[in-house]
Parts: sequence; structure tokens; C-alpha cells
Amino acid sequence: MISRLLRRGVAPLVITIGVLMAATTSHAHLMVEQHGTVNVANGGAFLVLSVPVSTFDGVDDDGDDALSAQELSRHISKVEQQIHDGVQLLDDSGKSLPLQGLLMSLSPSDDAQTAPAKQLIALGRFPIDDPMSSLSLRIALHGKTSDEQYISITATRDGQSHEMTFTPERDYHTMFPKKEFAE
Repeated sequence: MISRLLRRGVAPLVITIGVLMAATTSHAHLMVEQHGTVNVANGGAFLVLSVPVSTFDGVDDDGDDALSAQELSRHISKVEQQIHDGVQLLDDSGKSLPLQGLLMSLSPSDDAQTAPAKQLIALGRFPIDDPMSSLSLRIALHGKTSDEQYISITATRDGQSHEMTFTPERDYHTMFPKKEFAE
């Protein structure tokens, strides 16, 4: 069973889960606020993303602009749906690839590890048939305040790295665009 999972490219997801669990138990920040990574490897694109809590509708029961563990537990399906709606990876034909194995964790604030969080960390995997194909990323998860209106993503694939910034005005980017050569 384990060897079959490893052959299916699940090992990086298992490693990511382990990192998340270690970071959560040691109270470290897994990702800088409003930043993320997409690593294309082993038949998938592995996503780690820090999203402002104010992005999510209908989950902040007490109106404190933060999310407690209890609020997340009560509204987990709403949060999951909003992440699935707000983050899409598209293949070269424009087909949206499914986000699989979505995991979420509250990012603890610096002042108190048990206080409600202003950021939520999302991890997941998009399956990719051809890792060298043209891929586009759409992120439409933006907080309510001006300093929460962007998300910076670093995408990596086969030694390449590409930086993208997503805003309400620009929520779509082609990853690893081909460079134009001057003649």
C-alpha cells in the first residue's frame, strides 16, 4: 500500500503534511502572510498559501477580523469551498485541474499562540499529466484591507523559478512564460 502511494506521487504531499504538523506543533510560521509557493514536481503542483482570514465570507462569527479554531471547525466546508473557488490551476487547454488533499491550518499570531488567527495556511496538490506543459494560475482570494489585497507566489519547476503577484485587478498569471528572444 505505501509503495503504491509513493509511486503515485503522494510522497511530496505526505512530506508537506509532516512539515505543516511540525510547524504547527512548534508554533512556527509555515508561510509569510499573503505569500505562497507552487512547486511543480512528481506529477503534481504542490501549493502552500497564506490567505488573510478577512477573505472568507460567513466564517468570522464574533466579528473580530480573525478566525478561532472553533470558528474554523464550524465553517470548514465554507472555507474549503471558497478556497476551491478562489484558487485554480489551468492546463494548456484552459481546463481547471482539481485541487486535491486540501489541508488548512490557522497561522498563529506572534503575540499569542492560542489567539484567533488573521491568516489561514492552505496546502494542496493539483495533479498534472505533463509537468512541462503551459500552466496558468488564478488566485482570487483577497482580504478586505488595503494591505491584504495581494498574494505573492513563487512557482518552481525543473530549476526554473517564477514570481507572481495576484491582486483584485490581476488575479490570473501564466506560470513559467516563454521568454521572447530579440533577433
